[in-house]
Amino acid sequence: MTIEFKSTFVRREPSQIVEALVGLKDVRVLAYRRVGPDVELVIEQTTVQRMCPACGSPGQIKERPTVRYVDLPVYGQPMRLAWRKHRVICRRQDCPAGSWTSGDHRIAAKNCLLTTRCAKWATLQVGTGRAVSDVAQELSCDWHTVNDAVMTYGAALLAADRRRLNATTAIGLDETSFVKLAHHRARSYATTVADVANHQIIEILPTRNYVDVAGWVDQQSPAWKHRIRFGALDMSATYAAVYTVMLPRVAQVVDPFHCVQLANRALDEIRRRVQREQKGHRGRRNDPLYRIRRVLLTGEERLDTKATQRLSALLQLGDPHGEVALAYRVKERLREFYRCTDIASARTMLSELIDHCLRPGLPLELNKLARTLKAWFDKICNFHIARVSNGPTEALNNLIKRIKRIGYGFTNFDNYRIRALLYAGKPNWRVLTSIVVR
Repeated sequence: MTIEFKSTFVRREPSQIVEALVGLKDVRVLAYRRVGPDVELVIEQTTVQRMCPACGSPGQIKERPTVRYVDLPVYGQPMRLAWRKHRVICRRQDCPAGSWTSGDHRIAAKNCLLTTRCAKWATLQVGTGRAVSDVAQELSCDWHTVNDAVMTYGAALLAADRRRLNATTAIGLDETSFVKLAHHRARSYATTVADVANHQIIEILPTRNYVDVAGWVDQQSPAWKHRIRFGALDMSATYAAVYTVMLPRVAQVVDPFHCVQLANRALDEIRRRVQREQKGHRGRRNDPLYRIRRVLLTGEERLDTKATQRLSALLQLGDPHGEVALAYRVKERLREFYRCTDIASARTMLSELIDHCLRPGLPLELNKLARTLKAWFDKICNFHIARVSNGPTEALNNLIKRIKRIGYGFTNFDNYRIRALLYAGKPNWRVLTSIVVR
């Protein structure tokens, strides 16, 4: 069924139809068509620029092609906007411009098949966690149509929103797996640059290579570099080198979780070695050390009386030389270091712990742990000055993983970056309303 509006009718009362369905004053509605469940609105501009952009001479309308765009649904029905454009040709034969087609970014951006308002709405929907396929189904269009619009307007929003860069005094660097390369079973890693003070992602880099990460830091403004006071990391030599070379004034802070994790790892390695030495096999269900493998990794203050007695009894049965018990005390002492409130006392405590673990005759696993703590001594102690950690970066990586699950994985890094930054980067969505994509 086709209903044609006469031009006289449109000229008499254009405001109600245009403002409700189009929202632009210099656009008139030519026809309203209903084809099955779809609704199509035919429009054209009343004012067209006919002057040649190259020579400035007046042009002549050559033809009026109709381009169809996906618009927001109306009362639950899919909407299409059929825009009758004007293709203008320059009258001068020697003009390099030749011909050009009229455009209006208020209606739709160039090379975008969604109208401007629909593209911004789709960007907001995908940016808040919806799948592209869900939005495409609601708009009754192709997945690529929605994804291309989201990438276009999402990139424009991230470029215009500078607040993400200007609000932080502490950043964190951490790696996350981007994609697994099946042909040689390797993984491609990306670097997350996070604002650990405000818990938001600043940027995602396509590599964890020193040159690339340092290059991104070098591109930032001197004011931004001067504002950064603390840099969190997880004992990565690459990220430590980035801070040292590119941000020498920044106090590097080793994440407490990864530091205690090293002690837990040393404890677990000693338990497994003692298990093999005593039983001649890996841990089994009834072996004493295997039965307390999780209790050993639990904080001492979280154990009740029954669990403490069980731990002591099974250590006596499965750890005759006290190596596991010693590693357990070292792990708890390191945790006490992080509960210390005085920086001088904390440095003394950690120094004594390192000297104790380096003593000859102690398990080699504890010697290795002590050497690592000694190499990162100042950066570990800086936690008591800054009281920041890389925990927010790890939490933001979990949000990135959620986006990967929604998208069933990514192979295009640009799509991955924009989707993750829209979801976990906390962009200023109010800026989206004023974004202009030509």
